[in-house]
Amino acid sequence: MSDDPVLFETEAGLVLMQGAKVLAAERRSQVRAQGIAKIGERARAEGMESIRAMDAEAAQELRKLGFNVTLLTAEELNELNNQKIAIIVTAGLAPGEQEALDLVRQGALEAAEHKISIESSREDLQLVHAIQALDELDRFLNITSERVAEWYSLHFPELQQMIGDNVALSKIIVENGSRSQFTETKLEGKGFSDKKIEAIITAAERSKGGTVTERDLGRIVGLANVALAVSGDRDKLAEYVESTMKRIAPNTTSVAGATIGARLIAKAGGLDRLARLPASTIQVLGAEKALFRALRTGARPPKHGILFQHDAVHSAPKWQRGKIARALANKIAIAARIDFYRGEKEEALTGTLEKRLDEIRVKYKEPRETVEPKRSYRDDKRPRYGKGRKGRGFYKEPRSGQQDVRRRPYQNRRD
Repeated sequence: MSDDPVLFETEAGLVLMQGAKVLAAERRSQVRAQGIAKIGERARAEGMESIRAMDAEAAQELRKLGFNVTLLTAEELNELNNQKIAIIVTAGLAPGEQEALDLVRQGALEAAEHKISIESSREDLQLVHAIQALDELDRFLNITSERVAEWYSLHFPELQQMIGDNVALSKIIVENGSRSQFTETKLEGKGFSDKKIEAIITAAERSKGGTVTERDLGRIVGLANVALAVSGDRDKLAEYVESTMKRIAPNTTSVAGATIGARLIAKAGGLDRLARLPASTIQVLGAEKALFRALRTGARPPKHGILFQHDAVHSAPKWQRGKIARALANKIAIAARIDFYRGEKEEALTGTLEKRLDEIRVKYKEPRETVEPKRSYRDDKRPRYGKGRKGRGFYKEPRSGQQDVRRRPYQNRRD
């Protein structure tokens, strides 16, 4: 260790020491910079010009005071941490070892609580819960609106065939109620053409559906109101996800889209973890079951996971999807790192991606001839001979002049 004095921070306060000698000590305060400034004043009064600090933040504060500062190595920090209790007692920050241990324990708990508070405030973790809530609302909305459509089809089955969107159908049910209440005035301004409105009214008059009581119709309308409320909340949550993604991950949003990018961040566990993942892992995020099944059985590995939802992947021919997913994963890996470490928008990312996708579409316009994969022992259907693990093997045809020594499947050993 150098002869320069060392500024060491403990849970009890700051200690300025040179070797085993304590030069100055300052009890822990709410503002760390104030304690460092007081230690610096005492060091300046002693004529010191160089100090060794334990981290970059303390080094920056000491440089502001005019000191020459170098950082302690990891080995030196470990050595000081091993002597922390003795340093606290020697510096007079605690009357004894037990009190020093209590201070260290309390400081560790406060540091952990502060760390948890900071981690819980991260915007990307808020985004993770938002996209998961969005997916759950989508599932609930699909189930609820489908139930409304099927229930109402007992009364007016023709309407479900004319209107494919179950949410729009729920809105019409709430506004009109029974099929006998359908009029041109109620259907105008809903985005339907005149022919469609006329067809709906005609179908309502000639409907083959059964009658419905006011009590049953009230329950259907109530469930339709639930579907419409969920649909409104879903739209607001989708806007929140998109605006948050554009703020914290603009490059990932421009490459993958807001929804897909948010799902990738949620699957990785945060933007920091996504930024550290290689492109090959990003490509198969969301396809973990298929990937491990392929590793276990020797089947073909998946070509994409969540990235299949991207328009460039799912709209491409099957033989191009793997290459497009890999190119997309490469750009997402770069975009996530720029978002996390730099936080600036990089305009050139999307341009290079489109160029690469065009190259793939031209180069692999036609599918290549498929090559039959090698057969593994699990897929081999040839008969086996021998009993037990050591005697098990593949049957080989005997050479000319040799006797066939193959055992029958249930042949007795005595035979």
